[in-house]
Amino acid sequence: MTAEIEGSSLSATALRCPKCALPFEPSAAVSLTDVECSACRSRLSVALFPAFESPPEAISTASGEKAGEGEAACFFHSEKRADWTCDRCGRFICALCDLPFAGRHFCPKCLDTSKLEELVSTRFVGGYVSMLCGVVPLVFFPLGCIYVIPVTGPAAVGYAFWSWKKPGSLVHGPRHGMALAGLIGGTIQLLAMAAGIAAIAYKLFHG
Repeated sequence: MTAEIEGSSLSATALRCPKCALPFEPSAAVSLTDVECSACRSRLSVALFPAFESPPEAISTASGEKAGEGEAACFFHSEKRADWTCDRCGRFICALCDLPFAGRHFCPKCLDTSKLEELVSTRFVGGYVSMLCGVVPLVFFPLGCIYVIPVTGPAAVGYAFWSWKKPGSLVHGPRHGMALAGLIGGTIQLLAMAAGIAAIAYKLFHG
């Protein structure tokens, strides 16, 4: 909500109305009280953090101690003294490059979702696939599911067992209910398939 308004008397810390984008000075708002936008008449609740009026000093590549003679230097900034080693690759890193996470220290190259399981942003949920394979053919294609149950039945049961102890959704958890629904639906499909095979075999051998 902060913006610098060029060609106006408003400061760089001017606020903007989230509905009409009209800028106004923070002095026009009292913290934790309602403010009325003069343009769209929206009632806004404003809460200013102390850092808004007294922002911290910017961090730049000039931060950190310079490496002295005989001291280990940062892998990424050869003129900076190394304060840590990356817990994953072992590179020397300075205070600027140090990225602490979960009690460990990482360099910028190693703090990556493809390298650290703790930073995954998406996760495959086998229980969801199990439910789709086990329930959808029975509910939406009850007559035509005979053509797909040789695939969806085993898939539903297999995904249900495979995903039961696997990490679940990052938002909704392990999804055991979905896996159970898929297991039941897949079992019904397998029983139906077995019954169909038995009926065909009986007809072949007994006329």
